[in-house]
Amino acid sequence: MSPETILVIALALIFGVLGARFFKIIRIPQVVGYIIIGLLLGVSVANILTKELVTEFAPLNYIALGIIGFLVGGELKKSVFKKFGRNMIIILLFEGTTAFLLVTILTGIFTKNWSLAIILGALASATAPAATVDVLWEYKSAGVLTTMIFAIVALDDGLALLLYGFANSIAQILINHSGFSLYAAVLKPLYSIGGAALLGIAVAIIFRLVLDITKHSKHEQDLVLSFTFGSIMLIIALAFKFGFDMILAEMFFGAAFVNIAPYYSEKVFSSMKAFSPPIYILFFVLAGARLELRSLTVFTIITALLYLLGRTTGKIFGAAVGAVISHSPPKVAKYLGLGLFSQAGVTIGLAISAFHTFPALGLSIINIVTLTTFIVQVIGPPFVKLAITKADEINKNITEEEMLEKYTVKSVMKTNNPVIKQSAVLTEILEVFSGSNLDDIPVVGDSGELCGIISLAKIKPLLNRNIPVNLVIAEEIMLPVAHTIYAHENLREAYKNMVMNNMQSLIVVAEDNHKKMLGIIELNRIKEILRAETIKLRELKA
Repeated sequence: MSPETILVIALALIFGVLGARFFKIIRIPQVVGYIIIGLLLGVSVANILTKELVTEFAPLNYIALGIIGFLVGGELKKSVFKKFGRNMIIILLFEGTTAFLLVTILTGIFTKNWSLAIILGALASATAPAATVDVLWEYKSAGVLTTMIFAIVALDDGLALLLYGFANSIAQILINHSGFSLYAAVLKPLYSIGGAALLGIAVAIIFRLVLDITKHSKHEQDLVLSFTFGSIMLIIALAFKFGFDMILAEMFFGAAFVNIAPYYSEKVFSSMKAFSPPIYILFFVLAGARLELRSLTVFTIITALLYLLGRTTGKIFGAAVGAVISHSPPKVAKYLGLGLFSQAGVTIGLAISAFHTFPALGLSIINIVTLTTFIVQVIGPPFVKLAITKADEINKNITEEEMLEKYTVKSVMKTNNPVIKQSAVLTEILEVFSGSNLDDIPVVGDSGELCGIISLAKIKPLLNRNIPVNLVIAEEIMLPVAHTIYAHENLREAYKNMVMNNMQSLIVVAEDNHKKMLGIIELNRIKEILRAETIKLRELKA
């Protein structure tokens, strides 16, 4: 890799982030910023990201799609399938096949080329998870609509493969006047899907066993991240080698792992989410850079617009009909279709396959898919945001620390707390502890200034030594106060401080005088707040 290539990566990341921030300011999902920056840096405008560089970075696309597939699969817990499994299948069939039929009819009527039309129809059934999922994570979405979107984008690839197998066989009959091919229409797609399932599940089982072996290691967190990334890469390599669908294999890996290893799953998925943003940014920037505006013809543009019309209408109408038939909640019927516009990985992969299978149609298919992919990658994220906003599911998937951000230390601290006088003897110290639920009690001087702290664990050994109680005074056994917090600080900071230092309470002091104690904040009180906030969130998600 040359210095120029590294410079291009740096520019793509820096300008991608700046573009995302700008679009976020005007309330447009950040992924749109990445794609627009890619267009500006790509062959259509600045040509900094040249066609050769985009080709050179092709492996990065597979890595990004692999990580996305794994993380999406992690959303498919057993509880989700138990609750919504039937609904998911019905909606999947309706939204996928309706898009397939409408695109086939509209493009077929215009082009008069029904071989091209049926291939485009099959490609239209797929939904790419990348941009859609990025929006759901950006806006911390949670609820029945979010769950259904995760499920449909995960399962759509399988349906698209089956429909493409059928369309491929029909197109060959129309072009070559040959007979129906059971292998191309049914057996090959089933092999790709079944192989992906077996590969993903097998890697998940091995991963679980490795984590069991290494769970007591000092470097467990590093091992978890490294092995997760290695497993994702292994699946990418094996999927391509044996002709399995790569994204589906990663989804099966994530889904299997989250269900067979719930103890590890939170750590594994959170570490991978934290690791992946630079890869995502480059993935979307490269997606924007691929579009070549100068190579588009009027025929391509009109066909692409009809494709978009049929696909968009099919997704919205089909999802709504499927939701009504499956008796899904009303907001699923109203808004699910708006979250299914994005297309990328599988659609592009199948388009390339069609390019090689049908040389006469290949260039038209590639151009139409490239243009429509760019358009839906730009318009798709705002519609996902609109859907989850209308469904009232934004900011419902928040962490414990985020729950505490709305509170200050002052709002929950106790001001009437037990203290031990600096001159108190052991008997008096024990009396204070017996009337308190604290394990650590502050020591104060005659004027009330904070002098130190006494831990219950510190005085327990003294009780077994038969030392006269009047000979032990607080000043001799107290410890320095190692950790304090200010009243105006966020409750999140107090919680993090106590958890990291294994403390049950934290002393609140004045900013202008660290010897002036204002109160004490207890870990149990913070846990009560977390429980209350969790209950509120569950009620909002219901």
